[in-house]
Amino acid sequence: MARAPVRPNVFVVGDAKCGTTSLHKLFALSPRIGVPAVKELHYFSHPELLARVNGPGDDAIARNVVRSEADYLAKFAALDPRLPAVADVSPSYVRYPAVARRIREFAPDAKIVVMLREPAAKVFSQYAHLWSKGRETLPFAAALAATAERRAAGWSDMYDYEGGGRYADLVRAYLDVFGRERVLVLLFEELVDAFPAQRARLEAFLGTEIPLASFPRANPSGRIRSPLAAAVVESEPLRRLRAALVPPALRARLSLAVRSRLAVDKPPTLDPELRAALRRGFAADVVALEEVLGRPTGWPRE
Repeated sequence: MARAPVRPNVFVVGDAKCGTTSLHKLFALSPRIGVPAVKELHYFSHPELLARVNGPGDDAIARNVVRSEADYLAKFAALDPRLPAVADVSPSYVRYPAVARRIREFAPDAKIVVMLREPAAKVFSQYAHLWSKGRETLPFAAALAATAERRAAGWSDMYDYEGGGRYADLVRAYLDVFGRERVLVLLFEELVDAFPAQRARLEAFLGTEIPLASFPRANPSGRIRSPLAAAVVESEPLRRLRAALVPPALRARLSLAVRSRLAVDKPPTLDPELRAALRRGFAADVVALEEVLGRPTGWPRE
């Protein structure tokens, strides 16, 4: 008799550059939580993602997203069906309200984890990520000013520095679909600075223990100077092969060891005046988010 397919019951829906890679590692290193070897399947958001692939490097989206339910479930086939928590970690899910309804149709009892980060730091992290990959060539101020033009031209959401830090409506959409009891919102800053307390919240929400003592480090900053070394280290097919063959803990150690031996250009820094301007621009949405959450974020407004 064929075994029933393993289906995810936990969805880490984003946002990008808010610690979702670290959370995926945390889950991968926790014996009672299952995750696919490859993070970011983007199955439930693939129609929206495929409509925005005109920016530099965006062609990788079309190659990597999962488009059919059969292929999606195949990513979980190797996991133990007795695990209490099986998670899909795809940071694009929070960006599109229709995705919440699709997930609900697929998994009516799903638990949703939303990860957020102080908006100015978050959107600048998007910029630094694209810069490190060689996809962003403009200075940040110029790239920020080009956001609307790029959005109209169909560039991916990673280039949307103006809208990338606005969360209130996105969180509200998931609360409306799933209810507060099935949505856990975590703040990146609290995970880094007060991990034991946030781990306890996450354990209570998932109904299983997480044994790690610290929040895993992920996505080291900087751009590898050698084009050949960068092509090897950051090749998407090779990254997926490593993910499939190398255990998570060993993969994390090897990644840091390799990068520590390579010449790396340090990432750009955010000008303090521009940071303050960004925070003022996001302030109204932060207030709205705090009303949605029913708690303060502690994020600066300027």
